[in-house]
Amino acid sequence: MPDWHELLAAFCGHIGDQPEDHPVTRWARLLAELHLARRRQPDRLVEIDRRRAQVVRSIDDFVIMRARRRAERAMATRESLGAAVDAMAAAHVRAVHLLRTVESVSDERVHAAWFLLASMADGWTDRVHGVIGESVRRSA
Repeated sequence: MPDWHELLAAFCGHIGDQPEDHPVTRWARLLAELHLARRRQPDRLVEIDRRRAQVVRSIDDFVIMRARRRAERAMATRESLGAAVDAMAAAHVRAVHLLRTVESVSDERVHAAWFLLASMADGWTDRVHGVIGESVRRSA
C-alpha cells in the first residue's frame, strides 16, 4: 500500500496518472480531482458523488483482495480505507482552496484545515496496518 506521502503527492497531481502507478494512488488522484470538481461544479454534485462512491468501492475491493478475512473484519467495524482516502482527498482540496483564497495565510481556518489533513495523514500508517496487517511501503 502507498504511504501517506504518496497519497498527498497523488492529491497534488504529481503521481497517479500512469498505468504503472499503484492503483490506490491512481484512485487517490481521481478522488482529489472529483472533490475539486464538486467545488467548481456544484450543479453536478449527484453525478460526482456517485463516481466518488464507485472509486471508494474500488479501493475497498482492492484492499479486501489483499487481505480478505482481516480486511473484511476490520472494515465492518470502522471506516474503510477507501472512505479514508476520500476524506483525505476532500481535506486536501479544502486546505489548498483556503490557502489560495483567504486574505492571510495566518487565518485560523487555514491552520485548522492543514492540521486536519496532517492528522489524517499521520493515522494512515496505523489504519493500513490495522486493516490489512501490512506496513505501508516507504517512498524511495
